Amino acid sequence: MENDAVVAANLAVLEEKGWVVLPGALSPEETESCRVALNQARANGWEEGLNRVGNMWFDCLLAKMPEVFAPLVMHPSVKPYLDALYGPQALLRSLRGHINPGPYDQEWHLDFYGYWQQNDKAPYASRATGINTTFYFQDNGPGIAKLTYVKGGHRIPPPEELTHRGGWAVSEAAFNAHYDAQEHEIVYPKAGDCVLFFSHIPHKGSKDDATVERSNVVCHYQNMPFYEGIPHVSRFQAVRP
Repeated sequence: MENDAVVAANLAVLEEKGWVVLPGALSPEETESCRVALNQARANGWEEGLNRVGNMWFDCLLAKMPEVFAPLVMHPSVKPYLDALYGPQALLRSLRGHINPGPYDQEWHLDFYGYWQQNDKAPYASRATGINTTFYFQDNGPGIAKLTYVKGGHRIPPPEELTHRGGWAVSEAAFNAHYDAQEHEIVYPKAGDCVLFFSHIPHKGSKDDATVERSNVVCHYQNMPFYEGIPHVSRFQAVRP
């Protein structure tokens, strides 16, 4: 578990950049256990689907392999950050696994699409926020694979003409073109690293080498208010850590 000074420094990076890398969040044994279990889930045919950008996803891992994946929820490497950000209001929205079995070039997206559409004028309304903790099971690197963020994207809402009232993109092509033109920050997480970031920052994953194995697990957290219909990329599971 990180000491207070390290947590404070990393939270400052999170506020500034919208993301922060926590190196070696998982032990080599934990990393390999998750990698093997996720591949077994694929072999069992438990995936929800494989989309056109090359992302295979799994929403059943907590239910079907709790002994492997439940420890990722409020993992000791991320708990001090979630405690500092949310206190007792931290709630797990969902746990989702990903495998990128072949070519992979994700579209630009926000995980929490409704962040900018909340009603700030209601005097007693609490503002919902989302945090992602993404654990990686293989090394990313130049020429291999990467994670890309829009620089400062957690502070700038998408243009209104590009989004519906609920926050979803009106045109994926226009949405991608807009964010392709922005300044980017590229991250190369290593096996066992966790990337902690605001769920509303525009981001995308991609592989430069289509043949490499790439997989991860994302825990999506939110504070109150917490309800099933909030515009989010993951399926609502709602687990109190």
